[in-house]
Amino acid sequence: MLKLVVAILLSPLVLKGLYVNSFVQHYTGDWLLGFTQVLAHDALWYGVVLALLWVSILPTTSRFWGMLCRLLILLLFIIYVADYIVIRFFNTHLTLGDTLKYADYAYTYLQQSYGFTPLAFALIVGMMLVLLGWLLSNPYRLAQWPERKWPLLMLIGLPLTSNFADDQKYAHSWIYKNVLEYNLTILSEAANYSEPFLKSFSFNEAQQCQAISPQPKNIIILMVESLSAYQSQYFSGIQNWTPNLDRIAQENLAFKNFYANGFITEDGEIALLTGLLPLYPPSSYTDDGATSFYSFYGIEHSLPNILKKQAYRSEFLTTADLDFGNTGIWAKSIGFDYVEGHDHPDYDHWERFHFQAAPDEALYQRALERIKQQRDQRFLMFIKTVSSHHPYIHPVTRHKSEAEVIQYTDQQLGAFYRELQQNGFFENGLLVIVGDHHSMTPLRKAEFDLYGQNPAAAKVPLVIVDGSRQGVVSKQFQQIDVFNTLDGMVSGRQCHSDWQGVLWGDAQISPEYIVHRRGDNRDMVSVFTEPGDFLIKLDGDRTRLAGPVPAEASIGQGMVAKINALRIARSNWAKQTVHE
Repeated sequence: MLKLVVAILLSPLVLKGLYVNSFVQHYTGDWLLGFTQVLAHDALWYGVVLALLWVSILPTTSRFWGMLCRLLILLLFIIYVADYIVIRFFNTHLTLGDTLKYADYAYTYLQQSYGFTPLAFALIVGMMLVLLGWLLSNPYRLAQWPERKWPLLMLIGLPLTSNFADDQKYAHSWIYKNVLEYNLTILSEAANYSEPFLKSFSFNEAQQCQAISPQPKNIIILMVESLSAYQSQYFSGIQNWTPNLDRIAQENLAFKNFYANGFITEDGEIALLTGLLPLYPPSSYTDDGATSFYSFYGIEHSLPNILKKQAYRSEFLTTADLDFGNTGIWAKSIGFDYVEGHDHPDYDHWERFHFQAAPDEALYQRALERIKQQRDQRFLMFIKTVSSHHPYIHPVTRHKSEAEVIQYTDQQLGAFYRELQQNGFFENGLLVIVGDHHSMTPLRKAEFDLYGQNPAAAKVPLVIVDGSRQGVVSKQFQQIDVFNTLDGMVSGRQCHSDWQGVLWGDAQISPEYIVHRRGDNRDMVSVFTEPGDFLIKLDGDRTRLAGPVPAEASIGQGMVAKINALRIARSNWAKQTVHE
């Protein structure tokens, strides 16, 4: 029985090793690197597990301490399995912040996305109770030396294995780490700025503005879930899953060097609708910081509020559950006149998928109805799709295939575009088609080779359709530039800085620096420039460049100061809103 328990405990280690090995081999060609590094990094974790198991079966161990050891084993086992699931399906580690943030929705997501029925949940709980029952009731002193030697021998070997851990052989070494190691690594993200640092800190960003002819067009921002450059033949040449998007891009204004500012949907929403980079203040998963959109509520200079001054009506449409991540509350806080989600009656006869969302087809039908109702009213409509969200379940065939789901998403996007054409929307309307973030899947070797290690994780398509502009833009731009350009287009005053550009027109200018909040290494921020790419380690007063540094020291100092300024500003805003 003891051997069976050890086999069960080791099974997720083997599964993780095989998965990571496959992941790494795809990019490095090394057929054993991933597995050996998982063993090396997880050796101490499993050393603790086996040490606890060893102590629990010693004849000298009391029942109380044996029971406590086995409860700890069960806890460590559950955490390890949860971390493996997150790595396998979301291309990141289980983190304390995400646990606090998504725990209340985890069961619902599993139920909606994987058909996780109450019966399945009951079976899993039952299995855990059986295991727990064995752990607590099995006799502790009957294990003879031949049985007790196996965990002891493994326990002796594991510390030696940990000496072979090497984070330098592969760029994405974060995937090797065990859950504790990873959380300790990114813990610096929560480091606060000291009072002396705050008192002495200053940062001034030069901004240039010019008057332009205002163009008060109706605006639709279509943010497509997980739409990534690699999925498009036109944007990357890697996959050919988006022929409709590619055709639209070829006929209009396409940006082939465009970046998402973050790695999750709310990052894209913040960037597109507020023009603020989605960098959160320190301790963003403490002091209620686990709340989605933390420090970005009530932004006065948001796109809905700006356009409201120009007599626009603003609407936020999605088929997703607006309670998830407090999306509905946030959208209203930044000035949307109308916010609609999954619970609208028009979706009652549609089948539901993850986030209780009806398929994209239903969302586009609903959006077309809302557009017709605007009549002579100028409007901003923000449309957030859901069907292409992981785990990629085709709404019609139910097949679980990324390729098929992206093709479905593309078909519905194409149909929506043609309806807008037929209804004359582009006579005085502008459509922005943009991805919210790179898909939450491992980077492909083709992406790595085409874009480079860090840029590949941020590349998404951008297409601007207004019936007049056509061409390909190869200069680098980012999501906050969409906000900035639309602000200037409607107000007649177009501004830019080294950190924020203008997408089109006579005032078109690419930003010198582009920021991406990383999903793999949460303590790192990528900064992309034309000369090269840089990493900034988030660490309070000690926030600094990590890795390559610019040739001119002042440039590196300026990048670090900008990141500090952004996080300090969000911290001040959070404190202000709490006091109000």
